[in-house]
Amino acid sequence: MIRRLARWALVGFALGTLGCADEGGEERHSPTAPLLVLAASDLQTAFEELVPAWERQTGDRVELVLGSTGNLAAQIRHGAPADLFFSANERFLDDLIEAGTIDPGTRTPYAVGRLALAVPGGAALPDPLSELTGARFQIITIANPEHAPYGMAALEVLRSLGIAETVSDRLVPGESIAHTLQFLSTGNADIGIVALSLLQGAGGRSLEFRVIDSALHTPLLQVAGMAVGSLHPDRARHFLEFVVSAEGQAILGRHGFEPPAAGGP
Repeated sequence: MIRRLARWALVGFALGTLGCADEGGEERHSPTAPLLVLAASDLQTAFEELVPAWERQTGDRVELVLGSTGNLAAQIRHGAPADLFFSANERFLDDLIEAGTIDPGTRTPYAVGRLALAVPGGAALPDPLSELTGARFQIITIANPEHAPYGMAALEVLRSLGIAETVSDRLVPGESIAHTLQFLSTGNADIGIVALSLLQGAGGRSLEFRVIDSALHTPLLQVAGMAVGSLHPDRARHFLEFVVSAEGQAILGRHGFEPPAAGGP
């Protein structure tokens, strides 16, 4: 089962209702309850393959909640139930370790994400990238850099190119990297900086894209960990081990991710 984190969920959480967090109530304590996995939305297409593979092999079940890394981290920090958290960068997960809500012994790098420049099908990509300042790109979409690691990296790219200030009034942020792709695929943006992983799915089929040189931004080393309050720690560890196994890494690789060693020194 896949759920996507919505804005109303965050509002509900702030009001103490926990928004979309604990729909199962006491059923979460059952040994047969689904494993609750909160994951960055760049993992959407990869986990649509990986989670069923895990379920077929083990007979276990996973409930997957997708959203921007920062918003998911905020929910965990404020007590939302979770077994595992898959962050799109290191910072948000390490902040939760420091806050005492993620078990430091389970901190596991699992992938390196890549950025891509994308335009609606039939449009020409700028070459070189600095041509983003051209008049035909009036709406440039990136994930919200306040809480989305891919948005932070996209801003780094623009700064590395020396064009961040020039295009700042054209930037339209998506709530997550998946929302950013939606802007593009529906024709509501002229160009965008998005996750390569999402372009492998149905949402990217109508788009032209080119992978962005990773030297233009801090590597998107993606890290996961088990929530301190996990009700199913053994199952959570086994799922995490599957993600970093040869089979799990092969699935991630098919969806545009690089192995975690690629993000190291």
